[in-house]
Order: sequence, then structure tokens, then C-alpha cells
Amino acid sequence: MSLVKVFYDHRADGEELVVYEKSIRLYREACEVIDQYPWETEIELTEKLGVGGGFQFILGDERVYACYQFTPIDYEKGFLFFDLVMAPGFLNIFGRKSISKDFDVVSISEAKVKIKELFDYSVASLYEKYRR
Repeated sequence: MSLVKVFYDHRADGEELVVYEKSIRLYREACEVIDQYPWETEIELTEKLGVGGGFQFILGDERVYACYQFTPIDYEKGFLFFDLVMAPGFLNIFGRKSISKDFDVVSISEAKVKIKELFDYSVASLYEKYRR
């Protein structure tokens, strides 16, 4: 069973974003983090202040990893981005094996389906899936 790190931020009290971090092993726990996010409040404050919170779900370590970033833009939807580094390469340039994919605007349920991949696949198998 893979360990996935989750970083998410939202306002607890006031207007300052607070960063939270969790290590989770189950897809159900990832869904709970998303479901317990204060969507309505954050969307309102993002519109008012011009900056908002979001989520990062990371499988792997600092050198080899797969990461989904989900940024709320409206109630029930947000931008979803995928980044994967299979081999950082020399000077982060030569021999680097990486993938970046923009899924554009997706619903919460669509984001959850994609995030589930971090619990079902390894970084190497996700690299093979998305490099095509």
C-alpha cells in the first residue's frame, strides 16, 4: 500500500491561508480531505482577496514522484494539473524523464477519479501510462 502525502491550504480563522499536511494510505482518506474542505467559504474569500487554497497529492519522494494539484475555482470544480518526475536528470536537464499534464477544469468527482491513480499505480506505471 502506497503512502501519499497531502498538502492543502485554506483559511482557518481570518484571511491568512493555513497549510495542512497529512500522510495517508487509503483513497477513502483522500476523498475525506476533499469532502471536508470548506468549499463555499474559500470560494467567497478567494473572490474577495484574489488568492485561494488548494490541494496537492504526492506519491513518491523529492526526486521521483507523481503529483496531482487541484485548485478550486468554483463550488464543485477546479483546475487539475499532473506532474511526474521519473528521473530528475543531471542538473535537472540532461536525461530528465518527466511529464506535465493539464486537465483544465474538472468536477470534484472527476478530480477524485484521477487522484485515485496515486493509490492504484506506482510512479513508474503512471509514467508509462501518461508518456504516450
